[in-house]
Amino acid sequence: MNFNCLNKMTEYIENNLDNKIDFNELSKITNSNIFILERIFMFLTNMTITEYIKKRRLSKAFEEIRNTNSKIIDIAFKYQYNSASSFNRAFKQLFNITPTECRKGIGNYKIIPMEYFETNKDEYNFDYEIKKINSLSLYCYHISAKKHYDLLYKIKQLYQNVKSNNRYNEFNKIGMYGIFSKTENIYHYYLGSTKYFPDLEKYKIEKNEYVEFKLISREQEKIVDLEERINKQWIPSTNYNIKNHLKIELYKDNYCFIYLPIK
Repeated sequence: MNFNCLNKMTEYIENNLDNKIDFNELSKITNSNIFILERIFMFLTNMTITEYIKKRRLSKAFEEIRNTNSKIIDIAFKYQYNSASSFNRAFKQLFNITPTECRKGIGNYKIIPMEYFETNKDEYNFDYEIKKINSLSLYCYHISAKKHYDLLYKIKQLYQNVKSNNRYNEFNKIGMYGIFSKTENIYHYYLGSTKYFPDLEKYKIEKNEYVEFKLISREQEKIVDLEERINKQWIPSTNYNIKNHLKIELYKDNYCFIYLPIK
């Protein structure tokens, strides 16, 4: 069995979270009997197919409770729970808050991502927050390029240059921003902070809702890995409509915060 079959299987599950899942259909998709399929899935994910379906349904329910006015009991029925008590019990067991507390905005957003099968895959259970951020003025170095790989080269050069003077340390003291954006066919990168420097370009972060991811690291490898997981797992697992022309990174203390604007 190859990973392509397993990804088709999880796609079928994702499209039928609000319906009864036909395990015979899962066997057909993967061309494997359900006993073998269960063992393979358990080996790869450390959970049964039934557990996976349950967690994905609860994740979608979390999102709808927090973002819609639908009745909680209607959401419970939609995701195949026969009673409010069984739904409340399963919800609290997974998220450590009740559906009512979720509706009130208690607790951070949390999602069990849609499973994505590939070799050497790390598991992410995403903790994230949706934040309303007011407009913010930054003072930045600005570079641009027509090709993405050219921009990446320029970014490396920019960091080397900034580290050679005291600006890098000054940015770090109050939080350093790195902003990727695209306008028409040009890629842009801004590096700076909220501190005013008369020789730097002013950049304005627009007032908007953003999804915030928190990473306890500033290592570039780990940041790139998280961003890839966000694109491959988190975005397909949610109903959020992300503006893909802008990404904001905030480096503060030992953390990197990644912000994506929501349409």
